[in-house]
Amino acid sequence: MIDISRSLSDLTADLVAINSVIGNEKEICDKIEEVFIKNNLKIDRIGNSIVARLDLQKNKTIALVGHLDTVPLSRENQTVPEIKDGNLIGLGSCDMKSGIACALKILYETKNGEISPQYNLVFIFYDGEEGALPNGITRLLAENKLQDIDFAYILEPTNSKYSVGCLGSIMAKIAISGISAHSANPETGKNALSEAAEIIKRVEGIDKEINKIQEIDGLSFYETINVTQLTTENASNVIPQKANMNINFRFSPQKTQEEAKEFLFSIIDKSLIYKIDVSPSSLTPTDKMKEFLKYGIEREIMQAWTDIAQLNAAKIPAINFGAGDIKMCHKPEEFVEINKLNNFYELLKQHV
Repeated sequence: MIDISRSLSDLTADLVAINSVIGNEKEICDKIEEVFIKNNLKIDRIGNSIVARLDLQKNKTIALVGHLDTVPLSRENQTVPEIKDGNLIGLGSCDMKSGIACALKILYETKNGEISPQYNLVFIFYDGEEGALPNGITRLLAENKLQDIDFAYILEPTNSKYSVGCLGSIMAKIAISGISAHSANPETGKNALSEAAEIIKRVEGIDKEINKIQEIDGLSFYETINVTQLTTENASNVIPQKANMNINFRFSPQKTQEEAKEFLFSIIDKSLIYKIDVSPSSLTPTDKMKEFLKYGIEREIMQAWTDIAQLNAAKIPAINFGAGDIKMCHKPEEFVEINKLNNFYELLKQHV
């Protein structure tokens, strides 16, 4: 079982050491469930997503939220934690096992009498965040397991800032057709990659137009659109008759999903798109945040998508708030600075 009495950095390292690449979250969920059982919390579990409630007889309830999964390994021994130069290095150290460690430490210090929260606490740890929707949050919402929560902090890395909004994301898969031919006689075929190259050029041109700083209430962000995958399945001496492409559009919190799709369709022939996944953008309502945020902490719009979008859409006001730097996420050398982790935890305690 995970020992939540250990120091915050040691606890984070223990979580990093559990391989929980997306699709492989069972072990870490099992071990966290053991912690909740030992501490007599009320538990709901769906697959490898878990909700645990600590009723402190308070008037309002907050949730501390984290995803259990990581992106796939990009180098060997990436789940072997290492402390070097004041940094804790390892897959998930920043995104977001340091956040989960902070939530578990809140549980330990509450049960141990070291802190006295002003709210009832709900711990929500879920699977599948690093892939397309639906994920664990989607399923927990569908099963009505997230009722009676007044505010939620998703402990994604934000450098201890309040991330009160996030971009939306469209993933569009495109199939481009050509005519196969021997590469020695290309004129008898039609190269699907030639049309793909035209699409890439078009997308890059549009990205230069939209990739400019915008602001909402003084908070800056930018939209961006990119080709992220291009593949063929032909032999090396054959003109490809088919190319598959993925385009990713990150769109403004002020755009609806339908508006974002219409923008994409204005660039790409809709008939070429055979699959489209949309994750909505979000901006947390200002009036819902007042009681739960502290004066003097910087605010931002996250230049990414997170599950605050799903929670806000479900009428659970939520922000991102965590230690670590988002620029370290998904990198082979991912790390979290231990001093910043400890400082964030002291700040988090003021919010519970």
